[in-house]
Amino acid sequence: MTDPAAWRGVKLHLGCGAHRLEGWINVDGQPNPRADLTLDLHADLGALPAGGCSWIYASHVIEHLYPDKLPEVLAHLCRALEPGGRLTLATTDLIGIFEHRFLEADEGNAWEAALFGEVGSTDHPMAAHRNCFTYDKLADLLAAAGFARIRPWRTEQYPEIHALDDFARSCTLVSCFAEGIK
Repeated sequence: MTDPAAWRGVKLHLGCGAHRLEGWINVDGQPNPRADLTLDLHADLGALPAGGCSWIYASHVIEHLYPDKLPEVLAHLCRALEPGGRLTLATTDLIGIFEHRFLEADEGNAWEAALFGEVGSTDHPMAAHRNCFTYDKLADLLAAAGFARIRPWRTEQYPEIHALDDFARSCTLVSCFAEGIK
């Protein structure tokens, strides 16, 4: 996995779950028939070669990471990108959850699931949310990790991501969208 030449121009889809992107290396933290690779984001990112990936996409992944490990993970992802490469993130949005789930309360306790994830899950301990973001907080984290430019994005900008119909698309009102360009 550490041969930089083999990774030149690779597109990496982190946390693929049941949503496979064709033409990408699909990665999940749990063994999964849709994943090409199983990778623990807390422990294995140092194995990614520097400067190889052209694009990394992660939808509703980073909220599951431990807060003290998040800056290190984002720095590793930045290191893994080639110059001009991009990290495209969708994650939990604190303001969206408050405005569209908590205040409206028309979905019962759906705000708790959006904010905390599957907190009662003993089968998958990483299913619990450990972070929640605003765009500004996420942009600050990306800048601190070494990204030269940070910008908002929407799934419509990227047809292959939009076609996935993953949480970035199905949970738009409670998602924070930020993209870091190396």
